[in-house]
Amino acid sequence: MEKQFLNIVSRNTTLNERFEFFKELENNPEKKKDFMTFQKLWILFQMENQQLPTQKKGEYFQKFWASRQPTVRIGRWQLISGIAAMVTLIIGLGSVVMTTFFTTPHEEQFVLQSPKGNITYVTLKDGSKLWLNSASSVTVTTYDDEKIVVDLKGEAFFDVTHHDEREFLVKTGDYYIVDQGTTFNVKYNLEEKIVITSLFEGSIDFRNKGRALVEKMQPGKEFVFDMQKNKLAFSNTDKEYVTAWKDGKFVFVNRTFSEIANELEEWYDVQFVFKNQKIKNEKFSGVMKRKTSIEHLLKVLQLSSKSKYRIEEMENGKQKIIFE
Repeated sequence: MEKQFLNIVSRNTTLNERFEFFKELENNPEKKKDFMTFQKLWILFQMENQQLPTQKKGEYFQKFWASRQPTVRIGRWQLISGIAAMVTLIIGLGSVVMTTFFTTPHEEQFVLQSPKGNITYVTLKDGSKLWLNSASSVTVTTYDDEKIVVDLKGEAFFDVTHHDEREFLVKTGDYYIVDQGTTFNVKYNLEEKIVITSLFEGSIDFRNKGRALVEKMQPGKEFVFDMQKNKLAFSNTDKEYVTAWKDGKFVFVNRTFSEIANELEEWYDVQFVFKNQKIKNEKFSGVMKRKTSIEHLLKVLQLSSKSKYRIEEMENGKQKIIFE
């Protein structure tokens, strides 16, 4: 176990190995405590031995560890005593420095929301770019240079700046999309518990609790995962169609009026009511700018369906569009 810990703290592992390791820690509190203590000792050793060549640090640390570790199994009390010994070596650095390093990895977090009728863009700390669709939100957590986790609700487009030693994860419920140097789109429907991921450049993995559901998916592919049924389906993808929202367009290809209504409700913040249920299943194809007014768009839809509609104002100020 010590060798595994040393490989992790010295970054002598692949991204997949690190991902599996940290997922295991979440399910093993005892091992997690041992690792956190081991990591603190490693940091203190690094501080005291900055002059050592990089390739020698692991070797010297192992010798130091062996001198303090009479048994094979890691014991937390032994680690604590080891830390105490290291503290005496660097006590001159002061308590402020000690406090800083004992809270590693440093965690930073922010929440980004995109209101209805808006597309929000942000460049993350590592240079990765993120576009957030209407009525969507993300919670972005950065763990120093080790990991970035984007907890998504709704739809987002990612242009990730890949780093071999840094993980970039998109969280959808209990599932993770793992970047491998990637441009991709993710739509997470919370109500239906469905994740749709379309890959355009690079490669991605899709994981749950350390288990790989998708590995090294190639560009031009898309998967749809139904969390409730635990079903996974693959198909080819069309970037122009999938990312039309990012470019300010509505693109409807053989879509039912019911499906179109759901998308328009998210963008215009209106409510659709179909008194004639047959209209819901009628299909429409077309491309329109998202800056188009709802009135103009409704006229286009009306011409296609030859149906009538009227607009009512609700008490909350929103518009109700009734197709009869």
